[in-house]
Order: sequence, then structure tokens, then C-alpha cells
Amino acid sequence: MKSARSSPRRPSAAAAPDSRPGTFLLWLLVLVPPFLWATVAKESFREPKLLASEWLALASLLALVWELRRVEEIRWADVWRLSGLRLALPALLVATAGLAFTHHSIHAREGLIDLWIGAVALIGWSVAVPGPRLERLLHGLLWPATALAAIAILQFHDLWQPLRFLRLAPASRLAVTSLAGNPGDLGAYLVLPALVAQESLWRRLRDGGGWRRPAVWGTAGALAICVYALLLTQTLAAVAALLAGTLLLWGSRLPRRRVVPVLAGGALAAALLVAVVPPLRHRVTEKVRAAAGGDWNSVLTGRLDGWRTAVWMLEEHPLAGVGQGAYRPEFVPAKLALLERGVQFFPEQTTVVFANAHNEYLEAAADWGIPGLLALAWGLWVLLTALRRVDAEERSLAWAGTAALAVLALVYFPFRVALVAYPALLFLSWVLRGSVGEAPRPETGIPGRTLAAFLALVLAAALVGQTMRWHDRATGSRLLRRVELLSLAAASAGQAPPALLAANLDDLRRAAPLDPVEVGIPIARGTQYYLLGRPEAAERSYEEALRLEPRPEGYLNLGRAQWQGGRKEEAMRSFGVAVQLDPLLARELPPGAR
Repeated sequence: MKSARSSPRRPSAAAAPDSRPGTFLLWLLVLVPPFLWATVAKESFREPKLLASEWLALASLLALVWELRRVEEIRWADVWRLSGLRLALPALLVATAGLAFTHHSIHAREGLIDLWIGAVALIGWSVAVPGPRLERLLHGLLWPATALAAIAILQFHDLWQPLRFLRLAPASRLAVTSLAGNPGDLGAYLVLPALVAQESLWRRLRDGGGWRRPAVWGTAGALAICVYALLLTQTLAAVAALLAGTLLLWGSRLPRRRVVPVLAGGALAAALLVAVVPPLRHRVTEKVRAAAGGDWNSVLTGRLDGWRTAVWMLEEHPLAGVGQGAYRPEFVPAKLALLERGVQFFPEQTTVVFANAHNEYLEAAADWGIPGLLALAWGLWVLLTALRRVDAEERSLAWAGTAALAVLALVYFPFRVALVAYPALLFLSWVLRGSVGEAPRPETGIPGRTLAAFLALVLAAALVGQTMRWHDRATGSRLLRRVELLSLAAASAGQAPPALLAANLDDLRRAAPLDPVEVGIPIARGTQYYLLGRPEAAERSYEEALRLEPRPEGYLNLGRAQWQGGRKEEAMRSFGVAVQLDPLLARELPPGAR
């Protein structure tokens, strides 16, 4: 990709020389997190990737801002005109202000940490990393993407199973996860690398040499592997995003007389791929049948449940929202309210509680309220302005990638999953670099050395805090996982030695302050008390869990503790809520309560 980022329109703040340590850390961010998982953690895939990505992002920024000391002066007008800053700042301010109004301060605090790290990374990378190096990093995404895709293909054909999931057939959709842990995460992750591969292939062919060069064949092979694995995940949202991006990419690259034939050929190729990949063909057939019957919630695999609850939250909290990251604990109250109105939820949903709205725009509305929608609209306007100013040589990929992310954001949550979010932030940083216009220079500014020292101190403190947060979350998750495994083994053996339960309670007391947002800790604590025959203590733990995050199993466990304590009427009310949220829990009720 040819870069035109040396335009004189760039502010002096962006003229700082690039840091080699910062670039090295960014390469680690591209190459390492996709392969991280922790079998001893309760959340084995997403959480390790998120914590590692955030740590590497902060470390790269610390190395990059130190280079500002070489800049003589940074003018305030230039700072505000940085598109990354103008895009992210209003949303940051709105989300942070919501901390004063939310009923879920712990969730909001954790959500704000993630949001601030991502936003600061977007701003910093768009300013401090030269365009050509950002482009190389985007090309670097193809290496881990190809590796993850190859593992997924081997899993599907049962040639190699590096990870075994209980009760999942090797070729089933949920088992084709590679190291992503979730087929949806894997499919969404492969979209941007597949678009970058297409752009790279076009440029290599255009620059001469044809198909004789190994690099051309290597790029084409990597693209084929990524696309085939994406189809095997049967993630239709990712397929739609890739198709939208591909149409924009080639529609703008090709001469007009060739656009229609090539796009028609692409549509035919897509139809053939659906036909020859049996799992995808079966899934598309199901969706077409559901659409013909007017069952749009089945077409969307239950996503209407997440969208409706997000709208309910916005209606109930229009001025401040429920708080950043508070969609999860607000889902059950929203669902109960909608059930009372007679709203029908998706009956085949395997996950009856949504952690995300499966729509980034609606979740932003639920979290931030109407001010957040205005901030989101402003951010999208800044992004569109930046896209219009991207150089002609780079415009096709810029629009294609942005369109793909926009489609994903409609039916998924790409900016809440590290495997997808940080590659997307790198891409958006590349887009935003060319969007600074000319402006008169004021006479005063801040010395680069002063700003570098201040930012370095802030980022160093943030890096230390993230290191401690990573350690605490990992330790708390490991302790909880150990307690759950020991409890499961004791239940399978039909005995729960008091010494084991006491040790478990000790582990849970240590885990609680390390990961205060993890609802599994008070639930596990209540289970230990329940097995010890202490229903009052179990009830208090389950009530704590429900205050932290209402879930159907929380109400079921609360009812069991109340039933054990002889309070049958209260237990039946708790059982009623549990079954209302998840009808399958009816078979888990005590014999006398069914």
C-alpha cells in the first residue's frame, strides 16, 4: 500500500519519530493475543486475550509517547484537530459521567477501564505510528488469521483437535473455534485479514510479475484458508460483513465496464461456496425457511431479544443510560419487564441471558442514553469525514474495512471482544491518520518534552495498574475454576467432605476482592454453604449474586436454599422467576416444587 501520510496537513504532534520498542510491542499485539488461552481460568479464551491486548496496547503507547520529547512544541489547536481524539473524546466523557448515575458501579468501573484503554490506543496509534508501519501491521494480521483458520479447518475435518470440548461433535459448528473459543469470535476476526489479503493480492498483481511470484501465491493461499474457515464457522454476520467489504473493495478498484461482470461472478462464486460447504448450506437453508415463515427472530438467532432489551433500557434510562458495561446485569430486569408485556423471546436460545446486545449501536444507547447516541453520531461523522479525505490509493480498503466493521456492529459486538477489537482499532487508526486539515497555527503550545513526561507518567501508572488487574483477574478466575471443579467432582462422587468445602470457601474469600465483577464467585460460595447444610448463609450469598448480576440459575439456587431452610412459599416465588427466564430449569426443581 502506498502511503501519502507525509502531507503537510499533519499536525506537529504527529511528526514525532516512531519508536522501535513501540513498534515491536505493536507486533506482539498483532501476533500473540490470538493464540492465548488459559485452561485453568473460568473464562479461558476472551479474558486472557483482552487482558494481554490491553497490556500490550498500554506498553506500546508508553514507548511511543516518550518519543514526543524530541518534538520542540505541540500546539493545542493541532491536538484538538486530531481526528482520533475528536472521535473518541465525547463518547469517553459521556460514558465516564454515567458512573455517577449507574446502579452498577462495579460493572461500570470495569467497563470504563476497557473503554479508556481502547480509546487511548486509537488516539495514540493514529498520531504516533507512521502510516507505512500501520500498513505493515495490518498486513501482519494475515499471519495469525491464517494460523487460526488452518486450525479451525483441521478441527472441522477431525484431523487435529488441539482443544476438546465436552459434549460437542468434532465437526459441529460450536467445535470449529480454533483458539478463539467461539465460532462467532473466530468468524468476525477473519473479516479484516481477508479484506487486507484481497487488497494486497490486487496490488501485487497490478505491480507486475503476475502469478509467478511466491508472494502472490502465498497471499492467495492465505486468503483461501481464511475464507474457507470463515464459512465453516457458519457465522452469517461475518460472511455478510466480508461480502459487503469485498463488494466495496472491488467495486471501487475495477473499471466501471468490468464492475458488473466481476460482481456478478463474485455473487455466483458466493452462491457456489454456500452450495459446496454443507454446514453453511444447511444453516442458510434454515434461515431462508424461517424468513419465509416470517420468524425474524429465528433468522437473527434470537438477536431480537438483545435488541429489545437494549431499547427497553434506553426507554427506562434515557438521560444517562444504565452505565458502561452494565447491559449484562440489566438484561434480566429488562427481560422480566418485557415478558410481563407479553413479548415472546426466542424459545430455542441456548443462552437465555445476553451479556451483550449483539448490536454495538443499541448497546451504546443502552449504556450511555441519549447523550451517548449523540456522541456516537458525532464519532461516526468524524469517521466519515476522515474516510472522505483518505488518499485515492488507499480509499478502497479504508471504505471496505469500515463497511465490514459497520455490518458486524449491527449484529455482533466486535468492539467488545479483544480478538476483533484491537485489530479493528489498528485499522481505524490507519484510516484516521489522513484526516487532519490545515489550520492556522497559534503562537503558543506545550513543549514536547513536558507533554512526553506527563503522558509517560500517566501511562506508566496505567500499565502498573493493568499488570495488577491482569494478575488479580487471572488469580481470581483460577481459584473459582478450581472450586467449581472440586465441587463438581464431590457432587459426582455423592459426598462433600466438610474439609473440602471449608477449603473452597477460603479460596472464594480470596477470589472475591480479586475479581469483584465475577458473579460465579458468590454463586459458588452459596453452593458451598448449601452443601454444608447452612441455608441462611447460602441464601445471603445467592442474594449477593443476584444483586451483582441477576441470572436464572441465581434464582434457582436461591429457591433451593429457601426450600432447604423450610421457607417453601418464598422458594416457589424464586423458582417461578427462574423458570420464567429459562423454562428448561423446571426439570431442576426439587420434586415437591414441580
